[in-house]
Amino acid sequence: MKYRIETQKPNIKKKSLRSDILNQEFKLWISMKARKCIMKSGSLDNYLLNTKPKDIGSKFGLYIRELLIQKQKNPLTFKLNYIPGST
Repeated sequence: MKYRIETQKPNIKKKSLRSDILNQEFKLWISMKARKCIMKSGSLDNYLLNTKPKDIGSKFGLYIRELLIQKQKNPLTFKLNYIPGST
């Protein structure tokens, strides 16, 4: 009798998401669970701003979240440098 170990992998796809506050579009590898959460919250900006930092789970997501917070605090003096992954 043969036994095999099956492993489950997360459902990850490359999706294009838009940030209205930063006025940028990002091509990100995200899980479909994260995509559902983003769609439920309304937009990428709402998801990143309203989710606790410990629940985001990616350094790039936390980096974009910090940029969003900085842009909201001082929109006139905020300068956006190149962000890897943006198009």
